[in-house]
Amino acid sequence: MEEGADGFAVGALPDAIAIRRMGVDLPVLLYPGPLPTAAETIESLRLTVSVSSIEELERWRSATSVVRVFVKVDLGFFRAGATPQEVGRLLAAARHHSDVEVEGLYAHLSELPTSGSASASEQFIRLRAIVKEAEASGTRPPIVMLSSTEGVLSYPEMDLDAVDPGALFVGIAEANQPARSVTLQPALRAISTSLVSIKRVDASLGPEPAIPGFRPGMVIGVLGFGWGDGLPRHLPSQAEALVRGHRVRLLPPTHLEHVRVDLTDVPQARFGDQALLLGKQGDHTITLDEVAAQWGTDVIGLYAQLRDHIPRIYG
Repeated sequence: MEEGADGFAVGALPDAIAIRRMGVDLPVLLYPGPLPTAAETIESLRLTVSVSSIEELERWRSATSVVRVFVKVDLGFFRAGATPQEVGRLLAAARHHSDVEVEGLYAHLSELPTSGSASASEQFIRLRAIVKEAEASGTRPPIVMLSSTEGVLSYPEMDLDAVDPGALFVGIAEANQPARSVTLQPALRAISTSLVSIKRVDASLGPEPAIPGFRPGMVIGVLGFGWGDGLPRHLPSQAEALVRGHRVRLLPPTHLEHVRVDLTDVPQARFGDQALLLGKQGDHTITLDEVAAQWGTDVIGLYAQLRDHIPRIYG
């Protein structure tokens, strides 16, 4: 807001509620997800909903006194949104009702594996035809939006009235050969937890489990981080953490709240020490790309995979 954003868009109602609680009074668009059962909250917070059909529009009208909407269009993503064939009827129906405020129309470029630059051009042609028809019928909304991060970087001609560069906000450029060059720094700089237990394995425990990484006499640490926090349930063999500036191996299996770590080669490690799953400690660094590969996702997936209950520290 301080940098001049005109509004925000979120996929979950709790995020919109959090934005309002921070005192932000700018428009907030809800992507498909919240249902009319939450209409009282949505109306009281002056939120804007997405509609993809006349049926959806009527359901929202029956639940609220005034419906603020963005019409969602599907240009070939095969996800939420009215088809190009149906969107004209939806815009006309919305315009017909005095209790409906159509604030905008938007689409998302397809992210299907079969999509590419040719597909993006075809989708843009479809959207321009929709806008041209809406202008002719007097139903064009004040805002037409298509570009997310890849669109902003790769297709400047698709800027239109507004853009929605979500990944750019966390320092990720989702484009291999961008037409616009930007300098970004990832917002996710570290994933930090602590050693919550340390012990040396002895014979009183019985035989070591037949699991890679376990051996007699080793020192085992326990980190306060598990698959309930976002760590993969099935750890790859190369997964590591940083403790006291040393790379140490994570030991499978991952548990809901904990994961083991081999501290045999770090005798100075102590209960309560910081452990990094991502970041720099001493002379060693575990990078975003490294963690993404270990966790079986990509860099943007790390942001989504970390659970909401994990505290965020902003510097």
